[in-house]
Amino acid sequence: MNRGITLLLIGLVAIATGCGNDKVKSIDDIPSGISWASILSKASDLQTLAEPVSSSASAKMFSSSLSTNKVMLANLAPQIIGDIDYGFFSEITEGKDGIRATLAEFNGPGVVTWVWSANPIGTLNLYVDNQDHPVLTMPFAEFLGGRFLPVQGPFSSETALGHNLNFPIVHAKHCKLVVTAPRRSDLSELYYQVAWQSLPTGVEIHPFDVAAIKQQSGLLKALGRRLRVISKSCEPASVDATTFKRIEYSIQPGQSLELFRAKGPQAIAAIRFIGKSKSDLNGLWIKGVWDGEVCVQSPLHVLAGVSSDMEDTESFPATVDGSQLVLRWFMPFATEGQVLCTNTTDRICKLTIDVWTHPIDASLYPLRFHANFLTYKRLQAGVCNILTLADVSGPRRFAGCTLGVDSRSDKWWGEGDNIIWLDDTNSPALHGTGTEDYFGFAWCSKGIFNHPFRGQTMVASTPYHAIANMHRYHILDTLPFQKWGRFQFQAWGNGTGEMDWSTSVIWYSINRKK
Repeated sequence: MNRGITLLLIGLVAIATGCGNDKVKSIDDIPSGISWASILSKASDLQTLAEPVSSSASAKMFSSSLSTNKVMLANLAPQIIGDIDYGFFSEITEGKDGIRATLAEFNGPGVVTWVWSANPIGTLNLYVDNQDHPVLTMPFAEFLGGRFLPVQGPFSSETALGHNLNFPIVHAKHCKLVVTAPRRSDLSELYYQVAWQSLPTGVEIHPFDVAAIKQQSGLLKALGRRLRVISKSCEPASVDATTFKRIEYSIQPGQSLELFRAKGPQAIAAIRFIGKSKSDLNGLWIKGVWDGEVCVQSPLHVLAGVSSDMEDTESFPATVDGSQLVLRWFMPFATEGQVLCTNTTDRICKLTIDVWTHPIDASLYPLRFHANFLTYKRLQAGVCNILTLADVSGPRRFAGCTLGVDSRSDKWWGEGDNIIWLDDTNSPALHGTGTEDYFGFAWCSKGIFNHPFRGQTMVASTPYHAIANMHRYHILDTLPFQKWGRFQFQAWGNGTGEMDWSTSVIWYSINRKK
């Protein structure tokens, strides 16, 4: 075991066991059943992405965007912006205390995994299981700020003007989020998104309970620190029963080399690329073949969620730190796994490659890691271009998306929405409120930010030219489907001009070859 992993593990053990006199202090002490703690623990184990998709698993999202069966307040706003992504609610009632607007309502066992707003206003009332009385009432901005939690980060964060709550709100029967405000016009410009996924029936479920969460503040702190520490490191997420191998390469211009080949059943736990400088990492193309099927074809920088400039970034699946880049995506294979690398530059790339692997029971991890890469040139900014980034059959789960934009326009390029279809061909499961909103920020912010689940790593602009790069990973809010899934974006701007998009979707699925 190398020194970096040893120090990382020592730090995590200290975090998990040194958090005061709380009722539950260690990640190993998570109660049985499904709870906020078990869901967060699962999110910090990327191996679970390769597990089978349950036949009952589903996901959906409520948002403020225009759709059928919604009540509109956006007509009260002083101006209509773009395609009206704000001021729509599932239900609106009025009483002596003002206006009550329902953001989202879910039935059956499930968990709210992500709540976002660009401009939280009013008071949030959270109903869990008991539909008559809220279990939590507080200003919407404070709710998204995680003020009900003993530890806020990284579960609550304001990233480039976007207010995000990534904390599991578990319910056994019912969940409802309602915002109250004195006047209808107060909510007419509210942007919001609420993501949800189902939980299995017939299992023990521990519903959302503020008092219980505070009693387990040490455990919450340990889980949060684990996400942050690993995101900042250039080490694997786990070193359980791993085999470590290091090889040095000198790849000529245009040359392709095999970086890894092994018989299964095994899994790659992490791959680390170390160059003499960042330029050695730029221009590398990665191809992953699992059990005889090509599943990964992408530039290395795209797999890390950054631009070709290889800017530093900190996320749970991938980290770039100077001339080091580590991918922590779990990559299992049953018979054989192979990773190839092509140098697409006109210079020699000198690399040290570290690979961590460990044996697996292939029946427990039937899904394979996939990543594509698509480019779209000279899109018209003033036209709603609907781009299909992935159209695949199930059972699978979407796990992330990266996006790089080069816009030659006089206004904001990201007016379009993300539209994700999961099995239902009549209605998308997720219809967002804007490109930047999907990635967790807002208001066309040029702010650079890093978070374990998302980031905007690079922004450069002149009056008529804007370049940006961003990523989001569906780790806590996975997107499972049984038969069919489609991942789309509306490439659309507020002005005139042209733009280029480069993008990748990451998913886990059963290979076509058996």
